[in-house]
Amino acid sequence: MARVNPTAAVTAGIMFGLAGGLVAGTYLLAPSLSGSPIGGVSDKLAVAEHDAAVYQAQAQSADSYIADIAEDTVRGRLADKPVVLITTPSVNEEDFGHIDWLSKIGGAPSVTRITLTDSFLTQDSAEPLKSLAATTLPAGIQLSEDNRSVGTHMGELIGATLSESPTNVAAPSDSPSSEQPESPEDEGENENQGEQKPSTSPVGQDERNLVFGALKEAGYLSYEGDVPTAAAVVLVTGDSDGREDSFRVSQYVDFARALDKSGLPTTVAGRLPAAGPDGLIGRLRTNQEDALSVSTVDSIDRFYGRLATVLATVEQISGGSGSYGTADKTDAVAPA
Repeated sequence: MARVNPTAAVTAGIMFGLAGGLVAGTYLLAPSLSGSPIGGVSDKLAVAEHDAAVYQAQAQSADSYIADIAEDTVRGRLADKPVVLITTPSVNEEDFGHIDWLSKIGGAPSVTRITLTDSFLTQDSAEPLKSLAATTLPAGIQLSEDNRSVGTHMGELIGATLSESPTNVAAPSDSPSSEQPESPEDEGENENQGEQKPSTSPVGQDERNLVFGALKEAGYLSYEGDVPTAAAVVLVTGDSDGREDSFRVSQYVDFARALDKSGLPTTVAGRLPAAGPDGLIGRLRTNQEDALSVSTVDSIDRFYGRLATVLATVEQISGGSGSYGTADKTDAVAPA
């Protein structure tokens, strides 16, 4: 479990205090309020409102403090590490802007935005996207045959195309095919050779332009200039709790998982509702395997969430992962 630094601990205490105070004011007083004299009701409501105002003021003060120290905290942490920020249609532009800014302050030589459109990962676009993935797949990269969901194939395609060292690589062309007879001695050896090995080089820029150019032309995403390789990716989403479009959220879960498994360290960041049980972040945290590989950050409308997103990206590049924020199933407010 990740350790909590002093700033994160202070903020966590205040935020949990605020949440606890609101719950207490709403629920714990309710039984006595319903049968109390009018004067008692008014007095208790006044106390609850006062306490909530105090908690809110404390939280704002802590967040302002974190905003003041954010630049110094991240400075140089992403030196020589290019980052790609992929935004979903529900993203809040202010949230994105601060994460983009902190990533640049962190020293990332490039911070590239890829904007996903409303037509990306819908039921209607599933088959066209899978067809596009098959026709633009860079040489040496393979798509999963066990999981053929559109989210998985898109994550594998984009992840391998962006990664500095993609891992979903095809077996060498000169390896024995299934049609060739094998001796018993060869079988065990070939089983080991069949495991995926990390690539020693990224996909070329021409192939990367082909993949992203096709996705852009088809209206599934947008970007400016050439898309470079990345040391890490952040999928920045908004405040959707996932209940209105379960199919799409499930595909985004597959997408994030496949990005990470393709050799691209991945963090998913969004607002607090996205950490609910049906939201993108909440679903990733519920799956133990995902929680141990893909980092998640909630509450990015707060500066501590934005700072945590950049620190989680740094941690991902170093081989770590974690769940950060103030929702359930988190390790800490931010990486240590």
